[in-house]
Amino acid sequence: MKIAVVENDNQQTSSIFEPGFIAVYEEDGGEWKVLNRFENKVCNARGMAAVRMAVGDTIKQLGDVKVVVASEIPGIASGTFQAAGFDIFLVDSNVLDVLDSIKEDMLEALEKRQEEPRKFDIMEYLEPGENKGDFSINIEDIMFKNPELTSKKILIPYLKNGEFNRLDVVCGHMPKWFVTDLGAMGFDYETVNESRNRKTVRIVCK
Repeated sequence: MKIAVVENDNQQTSSIFEPGFIAVYEEDGGEWKVLNRFENKVCNARGMAAVRMAVGDTIKQLGDVKVVVASEIPGIASGTFQAAGFDIFLVDSNVLDVLDSIKEDMLEALEKRQEEPRKFDIMEYLEPGENKGDFSINIEDIMFKNPELTSKKILIPYLKNGEFNRLDVVCGHMPKWFVTDLGAMGFDYETVNESRNRKTVRIVCK
């Protein structure tokens, strides 16, 4: 198992927004060894777009690693890691003191995932927008990866919670129920972007 750690010079976990390093550890014969270590450039990013890009570059450098440990990974950085399928552990400790317990937690979680059918969680797919409460979601991608889901199953539970200001829905075509149901649910909608095979429909509270 490989684990990425945001750390400082003293091998203490640190915030993704503090200068330091990102190291990839792998267990070898009961010991954790560093496979790769590079400068944490996310800390230099300013603004949400820059943070998203810096985290994306970090994810590319991490290759097949899907676990990241830090003392803090707030906001858009956390969302970008989660959207890429990462498990995030937040601990403030010496790195070598926590890797064994994180490995155990990951193995237990893996066993549970294999035992239980995986529940769909829309939060894994929401992309934060420029303003607080703005999100976008690509339902085409979700339905491709989860053939059992429909646009209603994906969106209606989230719409009922209403925990957003604006939701941009990227789709191949506008679902018919947008026309029949959204108004009754208390929402307005409009097409804000359209190409041959793709639309972006913006949903807002009335």
